[in-house]
Amino acid sequence: MDRQPLPPSPIRPHDASGAVREAVDAFASRLNEHDPFVAAFDHCITPMVVSDPTLPDNPLVYVNRAFEALTGFSAVEVVGRNCRFMQGPLTDQADVQRMKDAIALRKPIDIDLLNHRRDGTPFWNRLMVAPVHDATGSLRYFVASQLDVTLERHGLLQLERDRDSLSAELAKREVALAEREARLALALDAGGLGTWTIDLPEWRLSYSPSCLTNFGRPVGEKLSIESMLACVHPEDRDLLTNSLNSAIEHGTRYNVEYRILTPEGEQRWIHSQGSLQRRADGTPLAVSGFSSNVSARKFAEEQRSVLAHELTHRVKNTLATVSAVVSQTLRDAASLAEARDAVSGRIASLASAHELLLKDEIEGAAIGEIVERVLAPFMDSNGRRFSAIGPTIRLTPEVTLALSMALHELATNAIKYGALSVPEGQVSIRWDLNGNATERRLTFSWAEQDGPVVAVPTRIGFGTRMIERVLSRHIRGRAEIQYLPEGVRFAIEAPI
Repeated sequence: MDRQPLPPSPIRPHDASGAVREAVDAFASRLNEHDPFVAAFDHCITPMVVSDPTLPDNPLVYVNRAFEALTGFSAVEVVGRNCRFMQGPLTDQADVQRMKDAIALRKPIDIDLLNHRRDGTPFWNRLMVAPVHDATGSLRYFVASQLDVTLERHGLLQLERDRDSLSAELAKREVALAEREARLALALDAGGLGTWTIDLPEWRLSYSPSCLTNFGRPVGEKLSIESMLACVHPEDRDLLTNSLNSAIEHGTRYNVEYRILTPEGEQRWIHSQGSLQRRADGTPLAVSGFSSNVSARKFAEEQRSVLAHELTHRVKNTLATVSAVVSQTLRDAASLAEARDAVSGRIASLASAHELLLKDEIEGAAIGEIVERVLAPFMDSNGRRFSAIGPTIRLTPEVTLALSMALHELATNAIKYGALSVPEGQVSIRWDLNGNATERRLTFSWAEQDGPVVAVPTRIGFGTRMIERVLSRHIRGRAEIQYLPEGVRFAIEAPI
């Protein structure tokens, strides 16, 4: 070896016996510079030290050049001393105790210890300490290699900080994402929208709970693409599949409205929209979109269509009725003034009937409401001239109009020629339902009394023809007017 022999080591006062100096010198004298292991040990780039545990305080008896370069301590300064001289205020005492315990138990240890160089600079020292035994198996030395891992530790610390920062940012974003997903789910639920995805090419269907609700299915039910198609109305199944296939094959937007049947047999209208997602190579990946239950809108549209047709039909009928009223009135009237009054009264009767129908478009009007509304202009101040009694019976719109016109004609004739033409005259109106639940019949009567003696008219006017013919046709029963001497009688009998 070209290294000079170690000089005598400075011994502390408690080593005044010289035992440590002698051990150091004895170890140095045994080093053979021609031994390749000794040469490799001394010239190794890894800092190495040897301590003698047989001496008090386990002092160092050898350090190599790499150790001197790493720590700044020369061999003269440290040989003969325990290696704790590199510890400082920043050294973790728990790590120091771990190393002491391993040495006491004569076991190898690998540990990162915060040490200090000669100038006080701290550095992370990766110590690997191992016991060395002699031929008899007795512990003779401890050999330790050292490695400066400060940069590694700082890098690891920075990585840990970056990891913690990323974890915190990830947690923050996950919270934000969860909040956005919750808001989206709330908005979708409020709007009755259900999301769905069909993964391709497996045709695997996934969906949100609100999507199941739209289809009338309980939340949590497993619904495959086949079972979903099975609940589509047979008449709309081709429309749905063709639209879906077109979206997959040509990338067109999927937008279709179709009917479904729920497990309870309820028919619903579903509006589905979706778009195709492709992989990087352009092949179809999935079709995703949302669905909504638009039954209320579709049924409203259907009802509007029916009402529009009904309104057109009703207007045509009303105009035809007005035309007939005007034509017949002009034909039968003796003067224009009489014709004007008759036309005005009859059209007013039609208007009153239509007002009643507006109150209940579906079921028509009740008989009591018809009598009250039509006869209001003919009522006296004390209301004694009319007596109207009967249960609540609703008539169809057609019968409502016909009965209103008939009552108007009867009241007009009564006030001109009949019971209402004299102060003591009265009119009794009665109606009822007879029969059983399977066959019920409506009876309605108009009876005048205490009026002038009635004479059978020599000519049948428009009013009488309208009462007997038009009303009979609408009620699909019998409507008859009689001119009895004691008063006019009018009767209806029809199934209902």
